[in-house]
Amino acid sequence: MHRDYSLPKVEGEQLRVAAGWLTVAVGFLLASGVYPLLLALARMTYEMPWKDSFSFYTMLVLHVDFTVLWWLLAIAGVFWTLSSSGRGLVWSKLAMLLVVLGGLLAGLAPLLADANPLTNNYVPMLEDNSYFRNGLLLFGSGILLLTLRALIAVSFRDIFRPDESGAMQFGVWSAALAGLISIAVLIWAFLVMPEGLDGRSYYELLFWAGGHILQFTHTALMLVCWLWLASICGAKIPGGPGLVMGMFAIGALCVLIAPWPFLTLELSDPAFTTWYVWLMRDGNGIAPFFISLMVFWGVMQSGKLTNKNHHLYMSLLFSIGLFALGGILGLFIGESSTLITAHYHGSIVAVTIAFMAMTYYWLPQFGYASPNLKWAKIQVYTYAVGQFAHIVGLAWGGGHGMKRKVVGTTQDIGDIGIAFITPQNLVGVGGAVAVLSGLLFAIVILPVMMKGRNANASAAGESEV
Repeated sequence: MHRDYSLPKVEGEQLRVAAGWLTVAVGFLLASGVYPLLLALARMTYEMPWKDSFSFYTMLVLHVDFTVLWWLLAIAGVFWTLSSSGRGLVWSKLAMLLVVLGGLLAGLAPLLADANPLTNNYVPMLEDNSYFRNGLLLFGSGILLLTLRALIAVSFRDIFRPDESGAMQFGVWSAALAGLISIAVLIWAFLVMPEGLDGRSYYELLFWAGGHILQFTHTALMLVCWLWLASICGAKIPGGPGLVMGMFAIGALCVLIAPWPFLTLELSDPAFTTWYVWLMRDGNGIAPFFISLMVFWGVMQSGKLTNKNHHLYMSLLFSIGLFALGGILGLFIGESSTLITAHYHGSIVAVTIAFMAMTYYWLPQFGYASPNLKWAKIQVYTYAVGQFAHIVGLAWGGGHGMKRKVVGTTQDIGDIGIAFITPQNLVGVGGAVAVLSGLLFAIVILPVMMKGRNANASAAGESEV
């Protein structure tokens, strides 16, 4: 039995707002793509003119923040618009304005004041740069408005309805719940931060709890993508919507207990940081494990690979593979090394490639012309291959002690590899290929988006190609 896992159709102003969020997401993904190309080349063992620490770390901060905050959460804005009712769209528009203004301010910050980059986890910072901090505040305010509307402007009868559409809407709603709790624990951490911390140690602890909870948002939406893409490809997914909804409920329950350490532990207690690692590792791994098995089985047994859906079909498989690789590498993490980077890249790139696939699919659904399928397919393959090479290089080097967030001779791990094939060069070449194909993604879809939408577009939830 074919199960149609998709979100309901929307039209009119609601569809225009969803298209607006998609435009914002693509714009910031393109902006973030300038930085990793230089970063990937800087990882190589050859001298590059931008290898001084200041420019490298500033690029790293902007790349990470534009990617894991602006790009991913703007795509979340598309999902939250499609899954909600048409009520309160003005708040979504205001949220969009705040997100865009915040991104522009953060992106220009290094040109307006000293950068002083800090490579703390989750939200790297430009310390003492008021323009950058204000940009983050504007962005955070926009996401707070967006998540509140996503949680309130829904039909609770629909999101708890035990069918495929209900399961999808519940998954999107659970992602918004995780986003709101992520912001709540961030504010709580700010209010109870221990004295005597500054610089990287301060921001590391400030964003620790919220950053871990935010991963539940990304993961839930990635699972929604997997189910939707599998339906587009004609897969008969085993199990039922009740099982899928149960998987999303596990994630929702995990984020609901997220504030517990604030009530029982001091932020400076090592048990505080360990608790959130445990919650993300174990609580955020159950749903992807089971849903990936369901989706993969369905696609292998009954999925239909056609010229029209080839890029979507392969994006789905690559996303599942990358997420599995990231999860497996996470089991081997010990001391700090690029093995941690490889684990995180596998997980977050799996989310990104799923979001890219949905972007390709949404374009004609939102009233744009269809993208060039030949180049879309090339982009998907090169992006995935480049990322796999990049991750393997990071994991290989990390196994030999290659350090995180360093470049040039500071990442020397001895005579490893054969001729040109070394962990550093695999990271550099793979990263450069992935980044160039990420830019190709923008090149494929930007001309389509610049031509504008068909004013009569009304469908956003069809799941047939």
